Amino acid sequence: MKSSIKEVAHLAGVSIATVSYVLNGTKKVRPETEKRVLDSVRKLNYHVNPLARNLRKGESKLIGFVVSDFSNYFFQEIALGIEKQLAKSGYRLLLMDSKEQKETEVDNIKNMLAGAVDALIIAPTSEDSSFLRLLLANNPMPVVFVDRRPEGYETDTVLATNETGAYDAVKTLIDKGHTQIAFLGSRLDSTMQERLNGYRRALEESSIPVNANYIRFGSHESVSQRSLRHGIVYHHTFDLISNYDITAIFSANNLATVGVYSCIKETNLKVPQDIAFITFDDSFWLTMTTPAIAAVAQNPEEMGKVAANLALEKLLDSQSFEEYSFQEIRISTQFILRGSI
Repeated sequence: MKSSIKEVAHLAGVSIATVSYVLNGTKKVRPETEKRVLDSVRKLNYHVNPLARNLRKGESKLIGFVVSDFSNYFFQEIALGIEKQLAKSGYRLLLMDSKEQKETEVDNIKNMLAGAVDALIIAPTSEDSSFLRLLLANNPMPVVFVDRRPEGYETDTVLATNETGAYDAVKTLIDKGHTQIAFLGSRLDSTMQERLNGYRRALEESSIPVNANYIRFGSHESVSQRSLRHGIVYHHTFDLISNYDITAIFSANNLATVGVYSCIKETNLKVPQDIAFITFDDSFWLTMTTPAIAAVAQNPEEMGKVAANLALEKLLDSQSFEEYSFQEIRISTQFILRGSI
């Protein structure tokens, strides 16, 4: 059974206020009184609840990160960047996974608000974020979006240079002589649309017709990495290499890459002799294949740090965060040439 501050005060023979002064360092007390209080704390194994203490001050020192799909290790790296940056200012990270379900996302944000977070960082499940206007109407706080652009709620957003990264990759394939290039993504959202725009622009600038049959997407469901190996993108890839004359594949994110590469291996295609291959997202295992797979590298940890800084700036500045102008910050991607093309 947990002891209370009232029991500590009784054992030490002091008031509850005096115990609070000692534990919070808010007022000097006599050394002998301080010793009695600390001895009582140890004897009763009393623990201060930092959340409750901070709530009384009007802050929790917690920033919530609502993630669209935490099974995607891209978001895990964003979380690491957020956490590192928050720690420098004495804040902690509270994380909830929406599993690509809008209803779950809304519930997660409601739970974050009930837990009295000081700010929110959101990787949204969909573009429609208008529901935040109602949820935050009576509880305004800094909100930052990462990876996907929101609609219906204006706030700071941190994104990658998606269109440029995809353009660079597809242009490299074209320069290698490829004209029949497939585009596969795990799902269609605002970020994937930007990458598709880069794919289309590279083809159009080289006067290569855009073949709608070559553009494929998976579903909006969150599934395990194991399930992705033989999921929808796997079957799209099999159809493309079996029934079309494609010579190259651009995989538009790391989730799609799992299905694409599994199909390539299981059909015994040789890379790059039979099929050239580039992926968006430089996953750790891409250099462990033979040959190593070319990639458009994002910097998710930097995205997390920038998102955390945007939230902290508004929390730590004396100016009301509602008076700030909102920013869209793009974190540059880098094309990494390897033996798969």
